[in-house]
Amino acid sequence: MSEQSNIQLHFDVLSCRAMLSCEGRDYVLPDTYPTKEAAAAAAKTFAWEQLGLKSGRAAKPSDLPVFQR
Repeated sequence: MSEQSNIQLHFDVLSCRAMLSCEGRDYVLPDTYPTKEAAAAAAKTFAWEQLGLKSGRAAKPSDLPVFQR
């Protein structure tokens, strides 16, 4: 993974589901979220733990930039 990953979050208000797009791949997050802010926090944690973004410049999951769509 590159040091500066482009992480985009797509949050559907009706279904309360979130989809994360990172480096040309899409991931539907497994849970439902009450707000887009909760979905963004879950997306950061998912990217940190599952996509191997620990080795970049971010010291913790909350440091990852997530662009909401």
